[in-house]
Amino acid sequence: MSPAEGPLANPRVRFAPSPTGKLHLGSARTALFNWLVARGSGGSLVLRLEDTDPERSSEEFERDIIDSLHWMGLEWDEGPDVGGAHGPYRQSERSDIYRENAERLLAEGKAYRCYCTPGELEARRKSVVSSGRAWRYDRRCLGLEAAERERLESEGAPSTVRFLVPEGSVTVEDMLRGEVVVDAGEIDDFIIVRSDGSAGFHLAVVVDDITMEITHVIRGDDHLTNAVRHVLLFGALGATAPKFLHHSLLMGPDGAKLSKRHGSTSVSDYREKGYLPVALTNYLALLSWSPGDDREIFTLGELVSEFGIAGVSASKAIFDFDKLNWLNRQHMKKLSSGELTDMVAPFLEREGRAELLALPREKLELAVESVRNGMETLTDAVGPTDIYVRPAGSIDDKAGAELDKSDVLDEALGLCIEALRSAGGSDREAAEGIVESLRAAAKERGWGAKKVLWPFRLAVTGLTVGPDLVYLIMFWGADGCAERIEATRRTLEARDG
Repeated sequence: MSPAEGPLANPRVRFAPSPTGKLHLGSARTALFNWLVARGSGGSLVLRLEDTDPERSSEEFERDIIDSLHWMGLEWDEGPDVGGAHGPYRQSERSDIYRENAERLLAEGKAYRCYCTPGELEARRKSVVSSGRAWRYDRRCLGLEAAERERLESEGAPSTVRFLVPEGSVTVEDMLRGEVVVDAGEIDDFIIVRSDGSAGFHLAVVVDDITMEITHVIRGDDHLTNAVRHVLLFGALGATAPKFLHHSLLMGPDGAKLSKRHGSTSVSDYREKGYLPVALTNYLALLSWSPGDDREIFTLGELVSEFGIAGVSASKAIFDFDKLNWLNRQHMKKLSSGELTDMVAPFLEREGRAELLALPREKLELAVESVRNGMETLTDAVGPTDIYVRPAGSIDDKAGAELDKSDVLDEALGLCIEALRSAGGSDREAAEGIVESLRAAAKERGWGAKKVLWPFRLAVTGLTVGPDLVYLIMFWGADGCAERIEATRRTLEARDG
């Protein structure tokens, strides 16, 4: 099947992460592609945890994976937390299933026991490599006499199980890359059962895909070489291999695989930094996929409607932090004041801004709205909104120095108080009217507007930076701003003795 053949019919796809670390952005992209294919084609998504590495796997990482996927808005039809007809969904709970299939391959002569120790293998490998040849397992244990096997077994010699790679060529049908043909002679008799009796990666993955009835495998192209071995195992177990799509890996700006040296790499990192889930999924979808036009901003629902295998390319996926930031800003712009405040509130709580959170809801929404244009992520609202809980008359050194520079300070502040007291009101129209009246008063005196508006800001907030004056008036009200200016006057008078 080629990408041009259109949408897939009721596919069963899977996302199979290893809980050995937090959910990586590259893995999240794979999960998203699988989810979009399932949801856009009336199919099913299976979440399977490949937790056969007990030393590195942990419940903490499993929780991070599941929580991060839910945060992104992705859900699954079958998995360790929701159950299903094809469980269990943790590989650590499927040992009996793997053992049965390994015994079957042994009985059918498609696999054999290998008693070579790691030391013996390393010595033979070094010998072969030193002579300038490429090392592949030499099948020494394939030809063992029955008596020798019995002796080794009776002595309790540890053994692995190796798959007997047949002669000929192996073809992987890839929806993105077409046919990938490999000479079977280039493939080792790979281990499918480790010496401790646990299933190797290749056997576990193939048996899981068969028993879970997976029809399409969508994963990174670092698994393309694994797919060759998997096709062989599917055939040996009498099953038809699923359709494959090996998309490009996620790279850093320098073209190397995205890693911690490029910055944050896990979904939970970006969640903590204040990115919107819709922005992250939007951006991940655009890496190696195009809708066929210039559109770049998508909700998750729109991605379900628009995403298709035909739009996926094999080109490198370079993670562009600036592009992600741009998309995050675009999605924040689409939020109402209430929605934005709801998303900012957890970050205010995390940073101990209890005084802000105690504000009346309409005041908190106004405070957040006033700093929206300066926000790149949700965390960017935390510092700037502190201005609204500063005590009246509190002036930082920079603001004090700026006030001292004014040669018409008393007159300017007097004009401000007069305009505020006479206007009253706190809605946008009233606030804009007050600002315009101050501009007009400055013009009448032959001043630039800054002669009045700059002292206004400094006296009301005690800071040199902050939201637009209209928001300050709307938040504190005309009378409230006048009172703050008078408090600043008293502070200046006390300071100057």
